[in-house]
Amino acid sequence: MEKRNLFIEMFLILITAWWSMVLVVNDKLFYNRPEFFYTFQEIGNEAEWASIFILSLISLILGLLWRKAWIRKIALLSSTFLYAMMAAGFILAKQPLNTGVGVYFAIALLALWGTRDVKDNE
Repeated sequence: MEKRNLFIEMFLILITAWWSMVLVVNDKLFYNRPEFFYTFQEIGNEAEWASIFILSLISLILGLLWRKAWIRKIALLSSTFLYAMMAAGFILAKQPLNTGVGVYFAIALLALWGTRDVKDNE
């Protein structure tokens, strides 16, 4: 496993764990900031989003611990989809010009880029 890919996966674990914790602890996040989280609130509440982030976090951690290429690829692709969906959600929000769009789009690209470094012979 290359150090660069390990860094990408550790970074995704950190961001995903942070979002999981925020969504579990703050069950009124979408209500408090409707201008940013309008689209997310339309899809599901904080608990539903937290479960998605927790599943993504578990798959990222298991992929690193078990060193199985297929689990790591699935985890990275699901992270790509999750963070691209977040970027799209911020675009569709009532205030689409915010830093969330660029940041989560960059994280999605980073996760997608990480999939190419996962070798099948691990």
